[in-house]
Amino acid sequence: MLVCLRFVQYLLLSIAEGCDPVNRLYYFDLTTLPDGGFKGWKGSNKQLPFKRLIDNFEAQYHLVANNKSIFTFLTNKNAPRYKLVRVDLNNPSDWTDVIPESNTDVLVSATCVNLQQLLVCYMTDVKHQLRLHDLQTGSLLHQLPLEIGSVTETSGRREDSQVYFNFTSFLTPGIIYWYDLSSSQPELKVLRETAVANFDRTSFEIKQVQNSTCHDTLSFYKKKFCAV
Repeated sequence: MLVCLRFVQYLLLSIAEGCDPVNRLYYFDLTTLPDGGFKGWKGSNKQLPFKRLIDNFEAQYHLVANNKSIFTFLTNKNAPRYKLVRVDLNNPSDWTDVIPESNTDVLVSATCVNLQQLLVCYMTDVKHQLRLHDLQTGSLLHQLPLEIGSVTETSGRREDSQVYFNFTSFLTPGIIYWYDLSSSQPELKVLRETAVANFDRTSFEIKQVQNSTCHDTLSFYKKKFCAV
């Protein structure tokens, strides 16, 4: 897979192996092309001289963002619950953690939005959480107020201050939320909701009970059954 980054000078080449969460990474600096750039290179039967960044299948690296030669990746390198790392292509042996691996939660995805922010999705106790982090420091800015459920898709570009995501739960087949980060106090707004005939989801409430056994949860509910 080739990835050409807009507004920057690098071309990334990602090579996967089967369905395993691993890949190799190579890069090429487009500014080093001779006169004519790609136009002059086309038809020359020459291969682009990619440089190696990751030359093994030991882990997965997914591009999140870059500032010139400084790249941020989502990876499972020595982190089965995933983390965000950063490397300068001018010093490819020096990798630093941006958002370290959590002790309990799985880092599912990270999207760079609003120029210098990260919309990060975590799997926490079999439910999704969305958090907003600072791209440079990795520090948590705030957590989005989501109900218990799953974030099935997020949409946003680095230059966008508005992001969208689709949410599902036991009470709704789908809600598309809109989140405007240009506001000093951003709030979640419903853009579109899938309606279910003769069903009012506001009449119900989802609660997550954290107990050691299924039997212990029976005291919290009137109906005497326990789904496993």
